[in-house]
Amino acid sequence: MHLTKIELTNFRNYDKFKLDNLDNINIIIGSNGIGKTSILESIYVCSLARSFKGNDESVMLKSGKDFFKIKVSFEDEGKSKNLEYVYTEKGKKTKINNSLKKKISDFISQYKVVIFSPDELRLIKESPQTRRTYLNVSLSQVNKTYVRLLNNYNVLIKNKNEYLKKSFINANMDSRYLDLLDEKIAELAFEICSSRNDYIEKINKHIKKVFKKFRKDDELYIKYDSQILGKNEKEILSLLKKNRKSEMELGFTKTGIHRDDLEFMHNGINSKDFSSQGLQKLILLSLKMSELEILINDYYEKPILLLDDLFSELDIENRNSILDNLNTNIQVFITTTDINNVKSSIVKRAHVIDLGGK
Repeated sequence: MHLTKIELTNFRNYDKFKLDNLDNINIIIGSNGIGKTSILESIYVCSLARSFKGNDESVMLKSGKDFFKIKVSFEDEGKSKNLEYVYTEKGKKTKINNSLKKKISDFISQYKVVIFSPDELRLIKESPQTRRTYLNVSLSQVNKTYVRLLNNYNVLIKNKNEYLKKSFINANMDSRYLDLLDEKIAELAFEICSSRNDYIEKINKHIKKVFKKFRKDDELYIKYDSQILGKNEKEILSLLKKNRKSEMELGFTKTGIHRDDLEFMHNGINSKDFSSQGLQKLILLSLKMSELEILINDYYEKPILLLDDLFSELDIENRNSILDNLNTNIQVFITTTDINNVKSSIVKRAHVIDLGGK
């Protein structure tokens, strides 16, 4: 998998922008605010039809413009492919080789990406929703069935919550309808929980070894916290029925995989509460490097690695450890304000893109 060209129109601070002649290692250098991260963001959006910065696409639209467009060309095993992502206030359109795609699921993951960005620290610091989104996005790259299951589950939860709210207000409930919803919710919840648990087990298989490259005497693993982990469909359904009365009183569904969470356990302690920002950054780097290992070794993919502002809080030893362990068989994009942050041996074999602005 190798990106060959990126074209931006009205995206972030770019009116028109084009990059071509891309190499395996690409270093984007420039001052803060000039648009380095926007280039990585465009690569991410054309892979997953969403930004790693949040769900509001309107913020990616250049001020005063009514649309933005991202075009990406790439080669995979000798075959060329062109992707196009267009956003307007009326919605988005996606194309593959000029063919319009009606479903986003038909567009996403034409190529795989792994991103490390300072924004990713939200994954540890913020709410369970942030961590569930991470898990959903990661799984969507390797399991199209998971996307369908999750979409169907979310529809069921929405329908159930709407009915619970009506019952809460009117004190009127058709238990048979809730029985039907809960049966389907239990079925989908079991499959989704199993997929999530399998993925976390894959992560944990790699992350311990990866983290020891940074902290050789420390331990790291991810704990999957789910109400239904280890339960079969019948047991999940029983739990839903057990909690029905309290859910009616609350007016929403409190039981299911939509309440799942992840805990990053450093030496047996949740890193959310006790780790410094520098340590959290190493934990996330270990997570991202583990994602790469999974995509390459378990799914035989060649993902694109996006490293945004990698060096801002790393000492030279950890910085060099990352660069020395870069997989030379995958394409990498690195942003930095100072080319001296990058080892000269890496710079010599890289395509350096200088945006200036100093």
